[in-house]
Amino acid sequence: MHATEMEWQMVRERAETAGLSMSAYLVDAALTRPDHTSRSFQVDAIRLLTVSQQTLSEISDSIAGREAALDHLLLATALDQVAARLEKIAAAVAAGGAGRKGAR
Repeated sequence: MHATEMEWQMVRERAETAGLSMSAYLVDAALTRPDHTSRSFQVDAIRLLTVSQQTLSEISDSIAGREAALDHLLLATALDQVAARLEKIAAAVAAGGAGRKGAR
């Protein structure tokens, strides 16, 4: 393992604070560390949430100032579509970001 002297010193201090040997501290830190989340998953999640926000903004813009004239059935349908899209996004994020590329 390669580490700078400063990094080793930080490990020593943290091990001492935890009341562990360096070896025990390193083993514990490695085994209790959460699994690495891939950068692509994070990018996919951000992309999906951005698409969702854009869609909600478009809906908001389309009904702004026309609330009284807007047919309630059309509004309910549009909101149902948004809810369905958000459920798909949530499922994709929960499944590891396996959403459609460039979805809108």
